[in-house]
Amino acid sequence: MKKIIITGGLGYIGTELCKIYSGVSWSHKITVIDNRFISERVNQLRNWNIDFVHGDILDKSLINKHCKDADIVHHLAGITDVPRVKKDSNDSIDNQIILVGEKGTQNILDVISDKCKIIFPSTHVVYEGLEKVKNNINEEEGTKPVLAYAISKANNEKQLKESGKNYIILRLGSVYGYSTDTARIDIMPNLFSKIASQNGTLKLFSGGRQVKSLVPLIDVARCFKYMEERNDISSDIFNLTKDTVTVKQVAEICKKYNPKINLRETNDLIPNEGFSLSNKKIREKGFKFLYGLDESINEMISKWSKQKLIKDLEHVRNGSDEYVDQRGTISNHELTEPINMIGLIDSKKGTIRANHFHPQQEQKCLFTKGQIIEVFQDILNPNSPKITQVVNEGQLSIIKPNVAHTMVFTKDTTFLNLVRGEREHKNYGITHTIRHSLVDEKERDLLLDCYKFDCRSCGSKNLRRVVSLGYQPLANNLLNKKDEKCELYPLEVNYCSKCHNCQLSVAVDPKKMFSNYLYTSSTSKSFQDHFIKAAKKYIRDFKLSRKHSYIIDIGSNDGVALKPFKDLGYKKIVGIEPAKNLAKIANKNKIKTINTFLDKKNLGKIKKNADLILASNVFAHSDKLKEMAECMFKLLSKNGVIIIEIQYLLNTLKDLTFDNIYHEHYNYWSLTSLINFFNQFNAKIFRAEKIDTHGGSLRIYISKKNKIKIENSVKNLTKEEEKFGIKKFETYQNFGKKVYEIRKNVVKNIKKLKKENNKIIGYGSPAKATTALNFFGISNEIDFIVEDNKLKHGKFIPGVKIPIKNKSKIKDKNNTVIVLAWNFFKEIKLSNINLSNKFINIKDLED
Repeated sequence: MKKIIITGGLGYIGTELCKIYSGVSWSHKITVIDNRFISERVNQLRNWNIDFVHGDILDKSLINKHCKDADIVHHLAGITDVPRVKKDSNDSIDNQIILVGEKGTQNILDVISDKCKIIFPSTHVVYEGLEKVKNNINEEEGTKPVLAYAISKANNEKQLKESGKNYIILRLGSVYGYSTDTARIDIMPNLFSKIASQNGTLKLFSGGRQVKSLVPLIDVARCFKYMEERNDISSDIFNLTKDTVTVKQVAEICKKYNPKINLRETNDLIPNEGFSLSNKKIREKGFKFLYGLDESINEMISKWSKQKLIKDLEHVRNGSDEYVDQRGTISNHELTEPINMIGLIDSKKGTIRANHFHPQQEQKCLFTKGQIIEVFQDILNPNSPKITQVVNEGQLSIIKPNVAHTMVFTKDTTFLNLVRGEREHKNYGITHTIRHSLVDEKERDLLLDCYKFDCRSCGSKNLRRVVSLGYQPLANNLLNKKDEKCELYPLEVNYCSKCHNCQLSVAVDPKKMFSNYLYTSSTSKSFQDHFIKAAKKYIRDFKLSRKHSYIIDIGSNDGVALKPFKDLGYKKIVGIEPAKNLAKIANKNKIKTINTFLDKKNLGKIKKNADLILASNVFAHSDKLKEMAECMFKLLSKNGVIIIEIQYLLNTLKDLTFDNIYHEHYNYWSLTSLINFFNQFNAKIFRAEKIDTHGGSLRIYISKKNKIKIENSVKNLTKEEEKFGIKKFETYQNFGKKVYEIRKNVVKNIKKLKKENNKIIGYGSPAKATTALNFFGISNEIDFIVEDNKLKHGKFIPGVKIPIKNKSKIKDKNNTVIVLAWNFFKEIKLSNINLSNKFINIKDLED
């Protein structure tokens, strides 16, 4: 992030320069210093996230405070309302011009660091003392100032050259062009345009033969930005002029656009015959002029002339509050800046628009009909994630400058494109609307196929973004080869303000994730112990019989939750597992397992009247929640109990365990949202327990019995959730912000570790590792990952493509092991103390 100072930022050039910097003001710290205070412009700067300091460059303490650590100073401040001829000059005015120009400049030079680049506007009038017309003056020509303004600028050039600082001097021609600033209306092309807009008379002193070097205002502002960006240009001086014309030629252009004006030649004296500056040097440095005298004069005359206004009694205005009555709704959208063009656009369902960004302009689109998936990415940050967002009818989409964006139309759609600034076709791809391919047809089809527009729990469409972790691969779909391609899907959590459910923005086809599943629960001794303890508890609490009690486990994996029942002599147990490889393992171990998804289509394969139905960390794994719940209740006996274990949203929010978010987990549950969900089935959650699996989980007990007693555990937990803010969107917003702080810290700490120790090894490749590593953008920093699960050996983490190996590949202890399966950190460290001298929990890198 650069710190950029613009002195005189409310002035003629400064105003336009600030418009250009509004495109990067969200990624750089930009401050304007000016001794004027112009209300509207200061407000606009604030809206652009540009700081404003009301102060004078003669105040050295103020300059020191703001400029001492600057990276760039655009030094535009100075007196510009100056005498043009000797007869208008006097000692008082001259002394003030020189004082402000020279002392103000010296104040800045005294406080800026050696690394700071100062960019300064000198003037062509340093040659005003030339007695004869001279054309194509280059930068090496000696100056000939006469009046105080030219003298001060010539002295400024000398100050900069002798300062030892990194400077750029731009010798400007007469700057012309439309602006909201009135200070430079007396510059000849601007003055002539003003008179022409009033149908006046243009007086041409000495017949208008004086030669002028002119330069467009916007190109001047562009050149200041250009010089800031060009690190290879330093300690140099350039002429910045574009047009060499006579005064009469300017007058003739004015008459072309307003034939009503009069041109009158006079014998009044002129200070000199004029001269012109060569712009060869600056053009050879790659700067291109984009604007011209003819079009600028046309613009000024047009803007200042009487307008052909729409005289209809009713026109559209932007307001603020929404108003609803029996007739319908008035929706108002307040804008932070004026617009100068509105485009009415319609698009067919399934099409794509945009795939571009605007370097200066904020994108504003008001949707009057239809719906889109908007995909966007901050192009100023190389590691920024690609994010999606749904925009519905009646909503205003606002996208900041330098954010690439694409619209994928999910319905036939009509919208208004509200534009501030230029959209000239000839400058397409140069000053506005830069092509940036973000979404191709394949990605469009993927989004249209899997995007979720409503809450799967209650059906509401009022979903709000909690956090986006960018586009990510399917977490457990490890790669067989490093160069193997993998599909990427948005990994984003949305919040339903109606039922407080949290869910992913997309629902990936479960067959892509669960048909061949590599995660085996039995790999972890902690999980084995967890389910042994749980089985004994259920037997005790519900008086389960070895001979008669019928137990079903949904999403039974390799049978880890049913094995304790089998070992205790329970005969009527069955697992439901969609992954063929895991069902095969379970059946091989004599645990009856049906290889299928739990849905209406396959319900007939499963015997009914279960006394106990278990669903451990799988209730989040279904896009068809209601169908899954209906099937569970159909399998349940009249007095039976369903026990569900889920990763607990409250723990995720509190502990910032964002890496528990991956595509297999369609939903993220709180007790509050679970109660709302099961109320739809006239079922009751009668008990709730916190458990420590997956970094914090929740176990709930569900019954269809009308008279079941609701235990205090349910009431206490719902109160705890409400106190935490589970029903407030601000809670989720804060979580999202903190997750991005974690990202910044982990990346910084990993890089630091890499410098200290060339070899970093990861331990464990659970789904959470895929999420975290892809979100952090960490790949080459980790040499390889070791894993206890043999099924994963020889594979690669999707996305970041880090290889997974057997522990035997660690040859010595001269390494740093980062434990990615952080919820088993103690267990892993104790069991593998021979592998490394240094074990780090990845969670400890978050601070």
